[in-house]
This record gives sequence, C-alpha cells and structure tokens, in this order.
Amino acid sequence: MIAAAANAYQQTQVLTANRVQLIVLLYDSAIHSMELAREAILTNNYKDKARFLDRSMAIVGELSSVLDFERGGEIAISLHRLYDYMVQQCIQANLRHNGKHLDGPIRCLTTLREGWQVVARQESVTHVGG
Repeated sequence: MIAAAANAYQQTQVLTANRVQLIVLLYDSAIHSMELAREAILTNNYKDKARFLDRSMAIVGELSSVLDFERGGEIAISLHRLYDYMVQQCIQANLRHNGKHLDGPIRCLTTLREGWQVVARQESVTHVGG
C-alpha cells in the first residue's frame, strides 16, 4: 500500500516537473540507484547489483545523450566526459564486485544535482514572482 502510494507520488512528480526539475529527479534516481547497487555489492546480492547498476548506467546514459554540444560548448563536453567516467566506474564496480568504484560517481552526481537544484529554485522564484 505504501509502495503504491509512493509510486503514484513519484509519477505525479515526474509528470508535473519542468525540464530543470526533471534533471534533478534524474540525478536523484541515479544517486539512489548507485547507493542501492553499492549496498547490493556489500550483501553479495548479485541480482540487485546488476539491476541497480543497469538503472544507474541507463540514467547517466540518458543525461549524456541529451547534451547539446552546440549550445553547451565546453560545459557539454566536460559533462559528457564526466558521464562517461561514471559509466566506466559502474562497469568496474560490476566487474570487480567493489562498491568503492561508485564513490566518485555518487560524489559527482551529488555535486551536479546541487547545482541543478539551485537553478530549479531560481526558476521557481522567477515563475512565482513573475
């Protein structure tokens, strides 16, 4: 019952989010999936490890695929490299069965998420005040 309510809330959140809020939600999901993958590694739960690493890589891959290199210039190139690093670390975490490979990507995603969260707040204030 609680899981169904949480899922309904999450769906509503995604459907009503603007582009910046959606990016923040993607970062949240990637971070959460990597943390769950790291926990699965610690408990030798290979099924969950694979599921959560796959989810993490899919989200990071999606974030990378929507980069606009023409408008984003050097920032887009840097983000692309960072996302590539994150995917490679997920692969290493899987191959070596070592959650430490996820520490760097989780830190990077958390920092990026914080930056996008600031942008989301600024947009929210602009839309409410404007």
